[in-house]
Amino acid sequence: MKRALLIGCGNQRGSQIIRGCEEANYKVTNIGSSVSAIPSVENIKIDWNSLDLITLHKILKEIDHKIDFVFFNQNASTLSPTDFATSKDTLELWNTVKSWSRSHWLSSQLPYFLLQSLNSRLHTDCILGWMLSSFIDIKQNGVEKHPDYSGYKFTNYLIMKNFSKTFKCFGIDPKFEKAEKIQLLVKDICLNKRKCNGNVFSID
Repeated sequence: MKRALLIGCGNQRGSQIIRGCEEANYKVTNIGSSVSAIPSVENIKIDWNSLDLITLHKILKEIDHKIDFVFFNQNASTLSPTDFATSKDTLELWNTVKSWSRSHWLSSQLPYFLLQSLNSRLHTDCILGWMLSSFIDIKQNGVEKHPDYSGYKFTNYLIMKNFSKTFKCFGIDPKFEKAEKIQLLVKDICLNKRKCNGNVFSID
């Protein structure tokens, strides 16, 4: 049986990713703060606020099998329009920048670190996916309202494109009100019915 490692898929939205994998006969392990209610899933519960390089390294060292599918569904962001409209006192400013650094780690650096750490357990036919956003397009309306979030999604897009030179990679621009289409897309990708060469699938 093939193995899928999912990041941040323990919630309701993530369940569509899980079900898509399972319908393609993949055994699923999920790493996240939410435990999946789907009984067949192996959950590795973590606290996003305390997850650092060392903790994640120890978790990944325990994975001793080949991985066929990896999907990143975690999100973190700090900045909003109010952070630019008002001034901050010193303590608040420091807290904002600290939070900003953490959200950068969780959103964009974590996927790179995880894939490099698992390199020996991946293979050339391994499929890597990212939940992206329409905000990877600089012309998208509202892209500037959450500058760090939009930036992380674009960074992930570029990371995905670079890994696609070695692995089968894809991104999803989701419409969460059409979750069943995400489930079907993931199933088709796992069954190699969709070509993954660094392309982004839009859910219409």
